[in-house]
Amino acid sequence: MRLDDLLSPRALLVALVAVCLLALVVAGATSSSAFGAFNAQWDGSSSVRSAAETTDAQPTIILETTAYSEYDPNGTVAFVIAPSEPYTSAELARMRQFVQAGGTLVVAEDFEPEGDELLSGVGADARFDGRLVRDMRYHGPTTAMPTATNVSERFSATGVGSVMLNHGTVVEVPNESNATTLVATSEYSYLDVNDDGQPNDGEPFRSYPVVVAEDVGEGRVLAVSDPSIFINAMQERADNRAFTERVVRGYDTVVLDYSHADSQPPIRSAFILLRGSPLVQVGVGLVGLLFAGVLAREGNPLRSRRENEE
Repeated sequence: MRLDDLLSPRALLVALVAVCLLALVVAGATSSSAFGAFNAQWDGSSSVRSAAETTDAQPTIILETTAYSEYDPNGTVAFVIAPSEPYTSAELARMRQFVQAGGTLVVAEDFEPEGDELLSGVGADARFDGRLVRDMRYHGPTTAMPTATNVSERFSATGVGSVMLNHGTVVEVPNESNATTLVATSEYSYLDVNDDGQPNDGEPFRSYPVVVAEDVGEGRVLAVSDPSIFINAMQERADNRAFTERVVRGYDTVVLDYSHADSQPPIRSAFILLRGSPLVQVGVGLVGLLFAGVLAREGNPLRSRRENEE
């Protein structure tokens, strides 16, 4: 092929169209949403998917709560990270059934009401306090990034010595609850009620739960008081990565529930919809057959043009 052919207007137009299509595909398959499963940037949660793969679990993403019925509860752990939309009674009923049948549900939230709504809806007693927790001794770059050093033996035995939060809160549990604290802050932490960065009267130092587990029916609910634990940047802090791997270890399926989170990439969403709906699969197949039939009837225009040129 000659250089003139490569630089012809037609060739340049084809190249431009190809570049534009590639850009659209990349944009449609990735996400910049905070906590997004397809966001590989610092504030995405793509590392949770890789943690699941490390433990030989099958990560899968759902966009509707109806998908919970497709998985064996006893072999599934589902993550709900920073839900941002209210739940309907029907949605909560589906998730409650999943937990009571033996499923494990991880709810990670700090200041928004949807986390407490979900915990209540599935029958858990834990609630998110909603006040910022700080630690004056054990922390990262700021006191608002406390390093929770009190870890239960269940987690410490697997290499989890501490978990670092990033502007999170704590978990409240009633005395009569069967909940167990898995991770708690040090005794040098306090709730910054007036958000002035300094402990004051009425802000006592004590150890606060930040990860709590409780039995609900045949299943279990984990309340995590900071969704930032699961973002990519924070997975490199303290033992957060090991903590995530410990949570998913032993399960066949890790469900990432984005039914009430920011929108996912359109191409990814289309694939998820196609995979989960036999009716849509049949429709796409029929459209493909119809298109193939039209091509067969009309003939291949590119081939006809090539034959004419010859």
